[in-house]
Amino acid sequence: MKKIQYCFALLVLSFFMNCEMKPVDDIYGLSPEETSQLIAGILANQGLRDNGNGTVTDPVANLVWQKCTHGQVYRPGNNDCLGAPQGSILNPNDVARAGAAQVAYCDSKTHACNSIAFPQVLQGFSSISVAGSSELYGACQNSNYLGASWRVPTVAEYQRLVVPGRAATLQFFPSTQEEDYWTAWSNNEDIPGETAHAISFDRQSYGVQRNVVKTQRNYVRCVRTGP
Repeated sequence: MKKIQYCFALLVLSFFMNCEMKPVDDIYGLSPEETSQLIAGILANQGLRDNGNGTVTDPVANLVWQKCTHGQVYRPGNNDCLGAPQGSILNPNDVARAGAAQVAYCDSKTHACNSIAFPQVLQGFSSISVAGSSELYGACQNSNYLGASWRVPTVAEYQRLVVPGRAATLQFFPSTQEEDYWTAWSNNEDIPGETAHAISFDRQSYGVQRNVVKTQRNYVRCVRTGP
C-alpha cells in the first residue's frame, strides 16, 4: 500500500515539474502587438491636446482639428460626437454613423473644383472652362464651428493623425468612420483630373492613401491653422 502511495506521489510531482507557465498572450483583450502599437501611439500623440470644446490642437503643426467628423454633433457634457444619433441623412437608421455625412469632392470628374497649379488644392470656384461645385469645400468652409474658419486637410496633415495608429487616434477623435476621408489635394498625376487623394481610416487599411473618383462620396474632418 505504501509503495502504491509513493508511486502516486511521484507521478503527481512529475506532472507539476513538467508544467510550464504559459506566457500571457493579451492584455485587456489586446494582443502584444496591438498593445505595443497602442503605447507607441499614445507616446506619439502626446503633443495633441483635447480642448474640451469639440476641438483638438496639434501645437507642433500649429493645427486645430474638429473632434467630430462632418455632420456629427459634439456633446460637451460627454466630450464625444454622439449628439446626432439618428445617423446620416442618406441612411437615418444607421446609428453607427452618429450623423456623419458623406460629400463629393466635386460634381465633375475634372479640375473644375481645384487649382491647376501644384499642389492642386480644392477651391470654391472653377479655374477651367468647365463649371463645378464642391460639397466637400462647402462642408468645411461653411462650418463656422466656434466662429472660426475651417478647411479640408491636406494629405500631410492627415498623416499626422494616422501615424500613431488607430487606437491612439480614437482617443481624441471618437466615432471616426471606418472608411475613406477626403483630403484637399487632387491627384496631380491624373491629367484629366478625375481623382483626388483620400486617406483610409478603415482598420484593415488604416492610413493608406487612395486615389478616389471625385464624384464619389466620402467623409471629411475639418481643420484650421492655429492657435
